Amino acid sequence: MRLLLMSLFAALSLAPAAQAADDAPPTQVEAWPLTQTGAVGSSIFLQDRAAARATDALLARFGGKPPEGLIGWIVVPNGEDQLVRFLLGDPAAPRPGYDILVDKNGRAGAVIEATGAALPDDQAVRYFARNTAASGIGALRCAARYNAVVLDDTDSDGWLVWLLASTTDANKVPMGGHYRFHVSADGRTLEKREQLSGGCLDLDRRQAQQGGQTVGLMTNVIVAPQPLEVHVFLSLLNRLPIYVAAGDKLWSVQGALIREVDTSKKR
Repeated sequence: MRLLLMSLFAALSLAPAAQAADDAPPTQVEAWPLTQTGAVGSSIFLQDRAAARATDALLARFGGKPPEGLIGWIVVPNGEDQLVRFLLGDPAAPRPGYDILVDKNGRAGAVIEATGAALPDDQAVRYFARNTAASGIGALRCAARYNAVVLDDTDSDGWLVWLLASTTDANKVPMGGHYRFHVSADGRTLEKREQLSGGCLDLDRRQAQQGGQTVGLMTNVIVAPQPLEVHVFLSLLNRLPIYVAAGDKLWSVQGALIREVDTSKKR
């Protein structure tokens, strides 16, 4: 697993990883049809990968350090590709600084100085939605740094935002601590926060190898009766099968493909 967005402007630095002792048990979250879950998880992966590849390209352009004045980034769909826009100025009125197009295969193009004094409204609201979600994170903190993904909410005119627990340990897979947020169309109002795990759980990706073969990682879910989009994302990110115990069933997550495992067969 590649190191996740290490620069200060490319990930959200939050309070130290901890869970409040009096934190109430997580409530059940919305679970989508399996095909939709797979598609959303894939979109999360593509956006997260684009931001990471663009960050690498930007840092390489500026000698390993972020250019002065950066306040964040957004990812804008561009056909099958992703346009990563690094932003400058006042967080209340962000303006474009540098653009990097990442193609569908994850290859980052040239770093281009953006034109225009202001960020278009339909792009600025993505940045506002990201910040709104970050300000509304719950007590469960399974990582010191979180990566953000912003997607259109196909069930409303608003946004879906994920804060994804990140790591700089290539062997660590953060299964817990991820959040899903519903944010208003203007990016300013947090409408719902969903905690996508019951607690923190870090797995060692080396445990997915047994006898020289890849068998996958195992986890459980208590907030939904099935795997969630974060499991699809983590499977794609780590190129590993993930087996999820949820709703009295065992599920296999291999990228966007989610299937129930028949446990009745004797082995």
